[in-house]
Amino acid sequence: MRIFVLPIFLLISFPWLCSAQNSERVSFDLTDSTGGYYLAVQPKSNNIKGVVVLLTSFTSPEDLLPETSLHNVAFNNDLLTVFAPMKQKLYADSFAVKRINTIITDIIRRFHADTSNFVLGGYDESGNIVLRYTEFAYQFPTQYPLLPKAVFAIDSHVDLFGLWRWSERQIKKNYWQGAIGDANYYLENMTKENGTIYTNEQRYRHLTPFYSQSDSAGNERYLKQVPVRVYYDTDINWQLKYRRNSLYDTKMPEGSEFIKRLLLSGNNGAEFMVARQPGVRSNGTRHPNALSIVDEVECIAWIKRSLDIFDAVTWVPPYVLDIPKGWTVERFSLPAEFAPQMNLKGVEELRFPPGWGDSTSLQYWTYSYLWWLNGKPQIDAEGLQRNLQALYSGLVGRNIVGRKIPMAKQVPTTVAVKKIKTSAGDVQTFQGQTHMLDYMTQRPIVLNLIIHERDCSMENHTAVFVEVSPKVYAHSIWNELEKLAQSFRCKQ
Repeated sequence: MRIFVLPIFLLISFPWLCSAQNSERVSFDLTDSTGGYYLAVQPKSNNIKGVVVLLTSFTSPEDLLPETSLHNVAFNNDLLTVFAPMKQKLYADSFAVKRINTIITDIIRRFHADTSNFVLGGYDESGNIVLRYTEFAYQFPTQYPLLPKAVFAIDSHVDLFGLWRWSERQIKKNYWQGAIGDANYYLENMTKENGTIYTNEQRYRHLTPFYSQSDSAGNERYLKQVPVRVYYDTDINWQLKYRRNSLYDTKMPEGSEFIKRLLLSGNNGAEFMVARQPGVRSNGTRHPNALSIVDEVECIAWIKRSLDIFDAVTWVPPYVLDIPKGWTVERFSLPAEFAPQMNLKGVEELRFPPGWGDSTSLQYWTYSYLWWLNGKPQIDAEGLQRNLQALYSGLVGRNIVGRKIPMAKQVPTTVAVKKIKTSAGDVQTFQGQTHMLDYMTQRPIVLNLIIHERDCSMENHTAVFVEVSPKVYAHSIWNELEKLAQSFRCKQ
């Protein structure tokens, strides 16, 4: 019914996409030997930072693998990808909802996945299903295993009333047999299970994620806080020439209206995605209903942003922090890979002066960093001391191994932090010291610290700025660090 080519430019720009990653067939229903399974592709790092579940109806998961490199890109970005079949389902009725709940519960149990880091996607008919499922989850959160952090649909009808009328028009037009066959199936199946849209309107209002002809907010209101994407091949000239479809004979009018309503409701994360390349299936057939309409690299970047997973390449700071002339920048996620004991999550952004690594420079071991933290963790001397201890112990330990520093030169790493008088613009201010091995000179060193919890009105984030130098606090170099600290501000 629906079979799909990896865009050539992706193969050229990202050669590692050419080899598909190994997928694991996982059975979640032992009583169903043909449909009670999903395919899982674990990330290369074995560090699952997020999960992407892509559902499909009328098509097996195995058929999807050659049609997209989404799982290959996810493989290199710490994301677990799951392809799961929804059998011949068109909408999120009780059977479909129960099936998705079972699949998600199995993923959580089997892969120890964090329930706060799931994104759901649906191809064709399953796009309608995942949108309505996500609405149900946010409407009745206690009845669902998780709340999807984002949701996307690929060439999907988002309005069951629109699907019904599309089917009627395709049958009446009687032009392309593929559309006529689908239309007859849709009408027959929906009538059998729910009656018609004319005789049982309330049932369809319950099932549809969106009703474009309704004057009042419908089920889409439950997506107000959720990043949403709908993908379409918008080449109308092709539709007219080969399918005799005007814009109104496609899925796009309802899709665009759906996104408009979400935007008007305040959901600035709602997006109508125009395919960057035409839909082409792996057998070379030109078809708008193809997974190739999704730019896999860009989509994974969006998923990581939606899950608040740090990516040094695509990270766009939601704050302002000056970069003095000649200074360099480094960014990584928290907890740092070398300090997994840290109990803070977010991003660390560092500023290094030119002389940071020069033992003859006044700037030696002088630098600063911002902790852009997820949520509103309690900031106090004890917690800062514990996390800084983990950070510097891990930093020194990594360099001891990498530089093969002998045991005789090693010293314990200790951190002490105390609260001091609050500086202007701070929520709280702290002072501290780190005693550790200077792995560059292989001698002990003491780093003095000034720590600012900065005032930031952005919801669900906390800013902590750390100034570091072995120089005494009276040294003029602290003025430069303080100036940098004062440059921080949220963009809101």
